[in-house]
Amino acid sequence: MARILIVEDEEALALVLTHSLSKAGHAAIVAPDGETALREAGTRPDLILLDLGLPDLPGDEVLRRLKRRTDTAPIPVVIVSAQPDAATLVAKSGARAVAAILRKPVALPELCDVVASVLHAPGEWDEGAAPGVQEQRVGLLYRLFTEGSNALVRKACQRLDADRRRRHGLPTVHAPSWSDLARAARQEGLLSDAEGTLLVASPSLPVGAQ
Repeated sequence: MARILIVEDEEALALVLTHSLSKAGHAAIVAPDGETALREAGTRPDLILLDLGLPDLPGDEVLRRLKRRTDTAPIPVVIVSAQPDAATLVAKSGARAVAAILRKPVALPELCDVVASVLHAPGEWDEGAAPGVQEQRVGLLYRLFTEGSNALVRKACQRLDADRRRRHGLPTVHAPSWSDLARAARQEGLLSDAEGTLLVASPSLPVGAQ
């Protein structure tokens, strides 16, 4: 079970997210504004779901403050926002400041898959990769997680989760192949052909790697 901080001022949506996460076995804490979020983050939740449109502080300012504090900087953050420029706002908070960006409205299965993948994100890097190559691959995947559609983000999480299970000898689950993922990313205009080839060459990549 994970403790998840939901930073969301829309009460109805916060209740829906809380219920969905509870069904998945997690404990949810709700913060309706930025100041409350910063205070609750001090309790070190395992994950933060952050809306960018908050009543007191801009969500990207909350993100910057979280990443400046040594106690909250390591907590993974998933943006859940309707703002069309979410990726641009997040980019100003530093390199790879978030694990993923989901656009409202978000389907609950998409949210749950992303949450599960981020919580189980592997910390290790692929062994045997040429110097600099793995960092390029992580950068490409981060582009998918922050600029891709919700469906693409979910597919990437499913692929990473399947790779994690394989590494640990757990039962495998159905997931898109890396080739399928690269193809979808090219269709959304996020990767060039050469970048898609580089992504496919990677057997596994960490979510939100720093």
